[in-house]
Amino acid sequence: MEESEIIDFFVCGIGLDEMKLNRYLTKIEKGEAINLNCFLQGAPFSDKEEWRKIYSAIRVRGGYQLTILNEERHNALYEPDPIDRVSASHLGRSHDFPSNFTHILVLNHFNKHQVPLVVVSSVNGYKTEGKLVGKRAVLIENIENFYRYQEFLSLIGHPSLADSCDIIFGSGNQICHHLNRSFLSTYNELYCAQDVELGGLTIYKTLKNALPQCSWLAPVDWEAFRNKFKLKPKNSIHLAKAIKLARELELNTEADLMNQTRAFFEQEALLPELLQD
Repeated sequence: MEESEIIDFFVCGIGLDEMKLNRYLTKIEKGEAINLNCFLQGAPFSDKEEWRKIYSAIRVRGGYQLTILNEERHNALYEPDPIDRVSASHLGRSHDFPSNFTHILVLNHFNKHQVPLVVVSSVNGYKTEGKLVGKRAVLIENIENFYRYQEFLSLIGHPSLADSCDIIFGSGNQICHHLNRSFLSTYNELYCAQDVELGGLTIYKTLKNALPQCSWLAPVDWEAFRNKFKLKPKNSIHLAKAIKLARELELNTEADLMNQTRAFFEQEALLPELLQD
């Protein structure tokens, strides 16, 4: 095996999933060079020499140039383009498509036993069973703070929101799913309680861009929680990006605290530890 063929073999093994069969077929029609080994691995030939009945090939710079000898059999090799997550799953590509459903958990003062109601959203809108407070909501990123929302809101100086708002579990980035927009847009005010780090700030930016009624929910007195900035960034670049994003979002106090402590802030740090029996 020549050196170039050895390189082709390893490239094919690493990148075959990314270079779909349809893309090879299109390149062949355009007369472009292809990696023949990769193409043959992805094509559904039971006989390794079957392709010679469909194409002739010449070695060119960058691979092989194939000429189509049998147009009908060439066209039959095209995989149908999936139209949704289910059809894509038959080709092993379900993650190329978003799901057709999403759900949100909601608590409010009507829930007596910390059992949230569920809002299910699809392309047809949303539906739920249970009583919602109405036009104001608090989005809480983390599950511990969500189920202990009365303590959380009281500790950050906003106790009145516990009775006047629906409390929505953000579940990290899941809240940004486009199907949630029909439900979230019913609120006139959306207060976003996020971790003060790059992920939480990015989630807030995404929500704010889609829903202008979103506003950042911060403690009344950040200085009281300065010593809670303990999460170390992955690296200095990660920290710099978070500080820059915070300033773009006009969260200058949060940007200053990250810059001064060289650390991020996790939302759970605002909760008292539970006493163990």
